Amino acid sequence: MRILRFIFRNWALKAGALLLAIILYVGMVALQSTQQWPGQVAIEVVDQPTNTFLIKPETMPMVGSIRYIAPADVAVSSNSFSATIDLTGAKVGASDSTLEKVQLVAEDQRIQIVDYQPQQVLVTLDPVVAKTVPVQVDPGVPPSGLSLGPESLSVTEVEATGASTLVARVVRAEAQVRIDASGLDVNDDVVLVPVDANGNTVDSVELSPDTVHVRIQIGSQLRSQIVPVTPVIKGTPAAGYYITSIDVTPLTVSVSGEADALAALNGAANTQPISISGATGDVSAKVALNLAAGVEAPDVSTVTVVVHLASPAETRTVAIGIVPDGARSDRIYVLSTPSVTVTLGGAAAALNAFDTSTLVGTVSVGSLDPGTYTVQVTVTVPPGLKIVAISPSQITVTVTIPPTPTPTPTPTPTSSPVT
Repeated sequence: MRILRFIFRNWALKAGALLLAIILYVGMVALQSTQQWPGQVAIEVVDQPTNTFLIKPETMPMVGSIRYIAPADVAVSSNSFSATIDLTGAKVGASDSTLEKVQLVAEDQRIQIVDYQPQQVLVTLDPVVAKTVPVQVDPGVPPSGLSLGPESLSVTEVEATGASTLVARVVRAEAQVRIDASGLDVNDDVVLVPVDANGNTVDSVELSPDTVHVRIQIGSQLRSQIVPVTPVIKGTPAAGYYITSIDVTPLTVSVSGEADALAALNGAANTQPISISGATGDVSAKVALNLAAGVEAPDVSTVTVVVHLASPAETRTVAIGIVPDGARSDRIYVLSTPSVTVTLGGAAAALNAFDTSTLVGTVSVGSLDPGTYTVQVTVTVPPGLKIVAISPSQITVTVTIPPTPTPTPTPTPTSSPVT
């Protein structure tokens, strides 16, 4: 009840005060007529989500048709207003668009904004992605009379980063090179451009790295030819060894260069030197080509060379002793001969290096009972040598049991005479 009494106390006086305020406001509005500023204000994007791209921000409309009320002494210019859109809650996705409110603020508090257009804009946020694309040189059309040699690039792939819909269009990073009519070789850093399948530039996509060093040989007599690969061998193998054959893979390579440079090859592509010094077996190596200045082999970086070595085959006959293998301590073994003659075969170098005094023949007797047996003679030689013949290859082994020793008689004790 107190509240009601407070509201209706002096109600006539309060109603009159409210009516006076309305009259004063209407009068002020009447004195300050609505004006329209003819300029435009750019819209600034704020709080855009990270790792997103605003598709076609260049098509963002300008705020115009600004109607306002301001005292006569207030000067209005492009600095009098600021327009923003807040993308904090905007959807992210190339197929999702969001209608965002445009906030127009007057920098001078004496300016009262009545209306402006547009008050909402449609925005699309695309997620930022990256992918690897190949680098390709676009040399254009070379001047008449000039030929282009093989291209050499510092990088062959780069990373393209940007909105997913834009990156999806990029098929390569293009280094656009223009050949000078003077015929000078290209040897420079070139800016890379992201392009689509039709060769059109895809804007708003970044490349990393964004440059590539390009080398292209330019010549008026540039040509290519196929030449055999010639291995260059240095040094000599171990004594007694010699080269039997050499395998080269590939056998031929395609080389390119100016006519004078190609002539310096003398019809062959030499390899870097391959050493066989002291070798006693095949030597295999992967080596680069040793080409003349101005000549390149664009399809081959290394070749494989295998040098096959051998030594003349010889034989050698030696006499070696025979020992029983597996002899038992309770048996006696008698061999029909204490030695045999062995003929060894192999490379001369291997025979010369082998100490025949270490060679011994064996006969297996571990399983033999007493009796007489014909047993095979076995001789083991190191790798690289072989047994050509053993004479005799079998010997007779007689096995007996040692005789039982005669027991020693026990002496008879003698009695002392009785005194």
